[in-house]
Amino acid sequence: MLDTAIVGGGLCGLAIASGLSAGGDNFAVFEARPRPGGRILSSDIATPGLASDLGPTWYWPDSQPRIARLIADLGLTPFAQPDGETVLHLKDPNAKPDILSAGPVHAGARRVSGGFGTVIAALTRRLPRETLHFGHVLMAVVDRLDHIELHFLRGYEPVVVKARSVVLAVPPRLLEERVSFAPALDAPLRRILRDTPTWMAGSAKAICGFERPFWRDAGDTGNAFATHPQAVLGEVFDASDEPAGRTALGGFVTLPIALRESFKAGLPMLVRSQLVQLFGGGAERSTPHIHDWATETYTCSTLDHTPPDGHPEYGSRALRLSHWNDKLYFGSSETASYGGGYMEGALEAAGRILKELALDRALTTH
Repeated sequence: MLDTAIVGGGLCGLAIASGLSAGGDNFAVFEARPRPGGRILSSDIATPGLASDLGPTWYWPDSQPRIARLIADLGLTPFAQPDGETVLHLKDPNAKPDILSAGPVHAGARRVSGGFGTVIAALTRRLPRETLHFGHVLMAVVDRLDHIELHFLRGYEPVVVKARSVVLAVPPRLLEERVSFAPALDAPLRRILRDTPTWMAGSAKAICGFERPFWRDAGDTGNAFATHPQAVLGEVFDASDEPAGRTALGGFVTLPIALRESFKAGLPMLVRSQLVQLFGGGAERSTPHIHDWATETYTCSTLDHTPPDGHPEYGSRALRLSHWNDKLYFGSSETASYGGGYMEGALEAAGRILKELALDRALTTH
């Protein structure tokens, strides 16, 4: 029997696993996907050989000390987001964009050379290989009084895991929608799980790789906003990774989920067309790659197809408490009291749970 089973191999789950591994604990991580990282995903599909972030892209060291410290501890290479004093504003689909003097758009944001996938890779290397189990889809959580039983599907094969403590480092809505609990969670807790939006679950991101940053020739920063009703990209930014020698533009798709699906085949062409309108003919020399998180089974719940208005309020007290006599814990960035939704929040949640596990263990042994 495991001392601790962690369900979810994203940043929160891996940070908890790293802390437990350092203490010599008996633990394992179970992840539904065939890869670690969860919503953190860096891929070279847009620029072969050089990874781009298809999920989280930025952190702000002045207000997010945990992720800044982790990047430093892992010996990774941070760099300032390419920015500038101007931004393009496309408010008419049939006209040239306006040039606005807005100051730095990203407020001191930093990125990591090679993408945030390097953070996931470094954390994974810290863990014994036998503690990582991919392709395990959680179906049920059962309280057996002195331990918890986890029921997974690995392909078509049922797998049962027993652990004294369980951390569910999974977006709350996915747990409420797809996992059964015995005994059933009480109605107020289920409502909180259901009412906690999964951060960026309904978003889609476009990345276009180029041989050189041609937009800078005209004095453009790569920053742009499009606010007309036909816009495909609502926000565009310079996605170049200069320490790694990569040049790219990135953007967030503004089309609703249903329209993204119906325009799926032509969406790359529409993205390229808007980039040409913003930055000129140099944007023709790219094939945009679009990653739609709404199509990710292990990220987006049914309720997440309706996006929230603004940044949700995270850190519900009920999700920060242990349950089932201190055997069951809820993780993920959405449970954080600070930085909820961001990578900072995932690390805040991990730190809280590690402290609670250590306290519970100390009380049990005395």
